[in-house]
Amino acid sequence: MAAPFGAIPVSPLMSSMSSRMSFLTSRLSKRGVLCLSGAALGASQLQGVARSASFWWRAMPIWWRYRRVGWMRRSGLLSAAEADARIEALHERAADDILAAILHMRGAYVKIGQVMSSRPDVIPGAWVKALSQLQDSVPGRGGKVARREIRRGLGASKSKRLIETLQDEQIGAAATGQVHRCALDGKDLCVKIQYPEAERLYKKDLATVRWFLRLLQPEWSPVMAEISRRFLSEFDFRNEADALGEVRANLLLRPRIDDVVVEVPEPLPDFSSRRIVTMAYLPNSVKLADWGKARVGSLRWYAPWTAVLLRRRLRRTVRALLAYHGQEILLDGVFNGDPHPGNLLVLDDDPRKIGLIDYGQTTRLAKERRLLLCELVVALADADERRAVEVFTRAGFKTRDMREDMIFQWASLWFDRDYSGDLNPQAHIEVLNKSDPIKAVPEDWVMAARVRFLLGGVAKHLGMSFKVAEVWRPFAEEALREAAEVKKHEQ
Repeated sequence: MAAPFGAIPVSPLMSSMSSRMSFLTSRLSKRGVLCLSGAALGASQLQGVARSASFWWRAMPIWWRYRRVGWMRRSGLLSAAEADARIEALHERAADDILAAILHMRGAYVKIGQVMSSRPDVIPGAWVKALSQLQDSVPGRGGKVARREIRRGLGASKSKRLIETLQDEQIGAAATGQVHRCALDGKDLCVKIQYPEAERLYKKDLATVRWFLRLLQPEWSPVMAEISRRFLSEFDFRNEADALGEVRANLLLRPRIDDVVVEVPEPLPDFSSRRIVTMAYLPNSVKLADWGKARVGSLRWYAPWTAVLLRRRLRRTVRALLAYHGQEILLDGVFNGDPHPGNLLVLDDDPRKIGLIDYGQTTRLAKERRLLLCELVVALADADERRAVEVFTRAGFKTRDMREDMIFQWASLWFDRDYSGDLNPQAHIEVLNKSDPIKAVPEDWVMAARVRFLLGGVAKHLGMSFKVAEVWRPFAEEALREAAEVKKHEQ
């Protein structure tokens, strides 16, 4: 039956209204999503600006106080003794300010603080003492956060098996996350979780630090560019799990060095993900630098020969650690780029047993570049300045005037020994850069140089030093011999 005049069938009316409402809802939903996305992006950008402003607000007064004392000394307004006294007072004041700023901001600043604390010869003693707690004692966020992130990273089934035995108290916390002990199938394990905001904050913080160095400490700018890239590579924990397995396998193929055995935790790839890495726990461990200082400090004055024996023992251990890392770099081409003092552990109260942890910044060298580095190490060990300069410049190191004496000093600082003159090491680096500014560096060698720098810091903590090129020379020569034999067979 037809509808009366003026009446509209209900079904078409509802269909039309539904269609219009769907269209409007769709448009509003899209706009809502865009608005929310824009708001989130804006908030993220504002947070970045706020963190950058906070860094500059905290860092500039510290930098200016030191520069002001230096200017007053050069201008004759302060005697050398007066300037030194003011500098020492500044060290104490700045140490507390820097630590408070780092603990407040976290992010990449924790990692930078760790590096600073590893070099007592470069960084003021008051700073080193304050910042050393960043190596493994940064306040964590507790077991509740760890359980949440494990569930997110591993899913319900796997996370349940780890969470059942997870200890609430973290055994370590740093820039990117925290570590907890747990157990699985009778094995004592530890699980490292990544904070969800860590990667985002790192990117913003490193950009800020690069600007600071570019403007105020340009001698560090080229190196920091590559270190920043390596820092940002550690946020996929699956890479760390793979690296742990690869380095362990390489160690098993090589003979023991001296009488020192190194142990790298065995990873559990099935219980690892982008933000979770699970590995074997190394029990009864203490930081090597802390162990050495405690033992030396406990010695009795009436037994001086004990001190001599202990220092010889520690020197053998540190030299072996240098050798193990040289083996990783020059023979295997796979190495940990972050061996700061918090990552080197004495196991079972025995300095002949060393644990190596935290392989998040594992670096790989291409064969050709690795062999070129071997050539440089041999040249430095031979004190062959001409050859060292030729290899270092071929690798990509360039200065404004290409002065060979300056380039050789840089090559030595990178891969042989620390500066031992009258100047503070940082002042020496500034003098080098002002004399002949750096224009380019071999970026893929930066992390290998960082290994020498950090391990040199460990040695300084224990009152010793090494010519690293001499320690690494046997591995460099072995790698070059192997390459020559392969080439000979291929011809």
